Amino acid sequence: MKVLHVLDHSLPYLSAYSFRSLYLISQQRQMGIVPVVLTSPSHESNEETCELLQGVQHHRSKWSEFYYLPQPRFIPGLRHEAYIAALAKRTIQVAQECEADLIHAHSPALNGLAARRAAKHLKKPWIYELRYYEQDAAVDSGQTSYYSLRYNLARWFEERALKQADLAITTSTSMQKELLARGFSSRKLLEVPEGVDTRVFHPRPPDAELLERHQLEGKTVIGFIGSFFKYEGLERLVGVMNYLLRERRDIKLILAGAGEMESQLRARVPREWSDHFIFTGRIEQEDILRYYSVIDICVYPRLSTRMTELTTSIRPLEAMSMERAVIGSNVGGMAELIKHNKTGFVVETDDKVTLGATISHLINNSSERKEIGKRARAQVIKQRDWANIALRYADIYQRVLSTKSAKLLKGIEAPATEKERQSWQESQPSESRTKI
Repeated sequence: MKVLHVLDHSLPYLSAYSFRSLYLISQQRQMGIVPVVLTSPSHESNEETCELLQGVQHHRSKWSEFYYLPQPRFIPGLRHEAYIAALAKRTIQVAQECEADLIHAHSPALNGLAARRAAKHLKKPWIYELRYYEQDAAVDSGQTSYYSLRYNLARWFEERALKQADLAITTSTSMQKELLARGFSSRKLLEVPEGVDTRVFHPRPPDAELLERHQLEGKTVIGFIGSFFKYEGLERLVGVMNYLLRERRDIKLILAGAGEMESQLRARVPREWSDHFIFTGRIEQEDILRYYSVIDICVYPRLSTRMTELTTSIRPLEAMSMERAVIGSNVGGMAELIKHNKTGFVVETDDKVTLGATISHLINNSSERKEIGKRARAQVIKQRDWANIALRYADIYQRVLSTKSAKLLKGIEAPATEKERQSWQESQPSESRTKI
């Protein structure tokens, strides 16, 4: 079976989005599915090229010439239509080249609508995977406001993609419930949650080079790995760290990553305590495991926004899979991952006192940290391992292929004998036969 994945972006750009794609595609290859990737113009290559990444063809797209025109391109809808048209054309081209059996489009919604146009042209089934609401992400990044023209237009595109897809996938229970409450059919809406490759993210000894470089010996290390967006709540984590440093000096905070809040976070660090704060900058994929190995307590103090309430993050799962003690805020997406007092700790979003007390408790109880870490990994292996999650996609693909075939064959009288069925099957065009 060949599946064309239409993505916003992929590796080598590092993000939670690209890592979910990596896990999904890697597992599908091991299952015997042949994945092919097409990234949108947002990948920023701006060339219609093809490269081989980890054994998978990654086709790139370029922006439509429309994007280089002056002001008319900002008229609502025109820019979006140009994007859909250009990406649909590229999707048709790549799908024909690789002889894809189905098209699997991933957020944002314009990818889905481009895939829908291509699938209709090719008479192929297509799936839309909603990973996040683009309009809510735009609000959190300060690009728009709730229920503005831009917000409502993005929401309308999202609804079109979900309704027109042969099947739709969400990545969190919170998102699933929200869509069902809005009237979407449970028969068409399926959940494939966030997961992690537990064979890659497994317990390992602390990295000796990092211990020496950052002078971590004898310290309890608190850490965050990810992007520095405002909704991650890292200002609160830095504030709590400043409070703890009034009482003790045996702790350090590693903030591994980069983003829009970096300068504000650095500004909140008192000069006399600067050696207790480690800003690594953006780190390479292979260094993520090394940094997890030297962190004792991973903290994810997300703020409550519509996006964080409805979406989950893979970062806590990575930490849990490596037997790190995890603390997360009580937002919907985060609370889905952590069982309070069993596989980690969940604290109220605005409660800095409890966050500080929980961190302090774990600093003072190393044996409890280790026990929680072991339980966390056991939970991840059981419920969130990509080796198991990927099996859901195989079922979904077979379901949508069977449904599409039934629609195409409706009204055609089936051959009566096995010989007639075989002769009839061989007479069909090759692209109409599922390849497994």
